[in-house]
Amino acid sequence: MLFFPIHLSVLLNLNLAYSEENKELGQDPIHITSDSMVAEKGSSMVEFIGNVEATQLDSVLLADSMKVYFVTDKKKKNQAQSNITKIVSTGNVRYTAGERKAFADEAVYTTVDDVLVLKGKAPKLVTGTSFVTGKKITLYRKQDKVIVESDGQKRVEALLNPEDKPDKKE
Repeated sequence: MLFFPIHLSVLLNLNLAYSEENKELGQDPIHITSDSMVAEKGSSMVEFIGNVEATQLDSVLLADSMKVYFVTDKKKKNQAQSNITKIVSTGNVRYTAGERKAFADEAVYTTVDDVLVLKGKAPKLVTGTSFVTGKKITLYRKQDKVIVESDGQKRVEALLNPEDKPDKKE
């Protein structure tokens, strides 16, 4: 397995489900629409199926299906952090936040460690004309770090354009 670390300041500062000012998932509401929703009493998961669109502030996540997992421990439900522990999106996953975009077959976001994992045939992160693609992309948001892995057959590919730097002033 090959690893390719890259500093996010050049490529992206992806924010899946929250703003830069509000670092914890859940401080801003998430609006989710879909063709159907399945929730069972006593279950710690809700599934949204068909044309799923999740919006929070300027972030939009589109997918065929999305499973949202919640805390089941009653002691933890009263903590400041959101009750959401994990969000798993599958099928034609597309994420947009400003000029930053991500594409994958599957996206798994865990709130505790603030990590987003993109998997599938060719997951891709894009900012402007810069991009990085591989077999698996792991974004460690708290550390401002991304690891892109190949499958051993197709190598990691990146195009880094300095003009796409997020801090660039017009």
